[in-house]
Amino acid sequence: MKKLILFFYLNLICKFPCLEILVRHIYWYNYSLFKKFKPAYKSVCKNDELNFDLILNILKSYSLEGKIVIVHSSYDALKNTGLSPECIVDKLIELVGKNGTLVMPAIRRYKEVKEYKYNLSLDENLLSGIECVYRPRKTMITTGLLPYTLLQKKGSSVSLFPLSPAVAYGKDAEAMMKHNLDGFCPSPHGPNSAWKYCVDNNAVVIGLGVDLSHFLTVMHTHDECSLDWPIKKWFRYRKFFIDDSSTKRHIIVRERIPRWGQLFSADGRFKNDLLSNNILHVDNLSDFEISIVKSKELIDFMDKHKDKTYPYYIPKIFYK
Repeated sequence: MKKLILFFYLNLICKFPCLEILVRHIYWYNYSLFKKFKPAYKSVCKNDELNFDLILNILKSYSLEGKIVIVHSSYDALKNTGLSPECIVDKLIELVGKNGTLVMPAIRRYKEVKEYKYNLSLDENLLSGIECVYRPRKTMITTGLLPYTLLQKKGSSVSLFPLSPAVAYGKDAEAMMKHNLDGFCPSPHGPNSAWKYCVDNNAVVIGLGVDLSHFLTVMHTHDECSLDWPIKKWFRYRKFFIDDSSTKRHIIVRERIPRWGQLFSADGRFKNDLLSNNILHVDNLSDFEISIVKSKELIDFMDKHKDKTYPYYIPKIFYK
């Protein structure tokens, strides 16, 4: 049943953004009823063994040595390789070489707040009264074993920004983190973020065992770096105390209100557009998905779209 619904969703509903947005509204406003039909964003190899060297061979065909490479991955999908997280991380570092940089998202969970992920409130002050403590090397990572492993690696650098922080190893690791807290009420993917640094330096984004179109963190630089983003109340404000060996600091930051992505992001149409315009490239290895996107090509494509808020399809009543 779930596969049938997913097929119907991808091959019919996602061709029409307004229809996709309608379905998202129905889904999120009835989440407890429909959550069992939530699509899987991880791919699973049907073979008992998955040869990681074959994955590396595919990645090498994209000439990644010496580049900034952002990896979105699932260790669950890579378990069949028989390799430990440490070994996989080391192989990826070897892939980018001594002049390259390996980057992963290291999103955190804060014990000071309840789970607001499914709260559809547009109240921009929803969490403004709660100060969360961010310990860059200790606060729990929700994005999996591989980012955690990279964080523990000696010589790695991690962003001091508490929302959607990056962890990196290599030539550009320190430079991309240096100014993340600069500016008035900075945001996770704003002008001084690690993610904007990656886009400016034409980072290559790869997905290993995940649907990359769902995990394209760099895409949010499109709206957060815009000087004339047209939507009202796009952000809410959050308070953090950064507790690090080099920094002790209270800070107020901006965060995109989750409701915009939940209700108005046409993910399926976006993926189809990226594929049809050769922005997203996908290879399959025994149903294990390997995806590639060049970040600058992605942002240029979004910037040139006739709809300013693309891939969000937002009614005019929410415009400034």
